[in-house]
Amino acid sequence: MKAFERQYERSDATRVFIDVERAVTLTAPPEQTIPVVVASPHSGNRYPRDLLQASKLDPSALRKSEDAHVNTLFSGANSVGAPLLAAEFPRAYVDVNREPYELDPSMFDAPLPPYAITRSPRVAAGLGAIPRIVSAGIEIYARRLSFAEASARLNACYKPYHNALRRLVRSTHAKFENCVLIDAHSMPT
Repeated sequence: MKAFERQYERSDATRVFIDVERAVTLTAPPEQTIPVVVASPHSGNRYPRDLLQASKLDPSALRKSEDAHVNTLFSGANSVGAPLLAAEFPRAYVDVNREPYELDPSMFDAPLPPYAITRSPRVAAGLGAIPRIVSAGIEIYARRLSFAEASARLNACYKPYHNALRRLVRSTHAKFENCVLIDAHSMPT
């Protein structure tokens, strides 16, 4: 393990991990008492080693895309009877607020499959499901990615996040006959 990885592994601010075994954290009250689900899709700070190795940026530059501490700000949701779903992975790795195959073809080492959404305003801006840039338009990657890498990320992060969110919304709707989803974010200063 490299020295900077050991340093960040011990830090509460940025954690390095080898796999995405735990892509999401669900904190639920003993009993859900209100028809609200809180989701924090961009506060994840567990930086996969493959992102750090493929990136030309250091971890502090990658962190500029986090909605840092939003999950902590909304941690009180449980005390009022609402569950909180938080992504553990960073937005710079996978952005779950995109279509799953909304991908920038310029980032990849081969043509993308026909089902990939390659033309959208978000893709054009570098902000697809696998972002090309962090804040201020700074390019993330030192090399092109393979589609297999993107698929692995989507399977490990995007799908578990959306499966958990779908289950929460469905169970909330079944219990209360409605559901309010609060998608929690921060804004850059």
